[in-house]
Amino acid sequence: MSMIHPLISQGCFDPEATKLMGEVFDEMIRSLDRFGRPRIVQEAVARRIIDVVGDGERDPEVIYQRVLAAMASQLGLAEASQEVANRPS
Repeated sequence: MSMIHPLISQGCFDPEATKLMGEVFDEMIRSLDRFGRPRIVQEAVARRIIDVVGDGERDPEVIYQRVLAAMASQLGLAEASQEVANRPS
């Protein structure tokens, strides 16, 4: 969760949103662990989470799915895209 805090210093997020972003970040990193965890991936995940929450989304599952889909699309990871489609709601 500490990875996300420096990236949101300019944003205006309430404590609930900040906690939510940290939880989704931690889950995303665990999910992406099979691809390794270079700092650049962690930062990209954090920035995507911030963007989605900044747009007003507060459902952790929706945040997770949107971020994973965006990362999969950006990185061309068809397998991760399929995981989003098959993930239970």
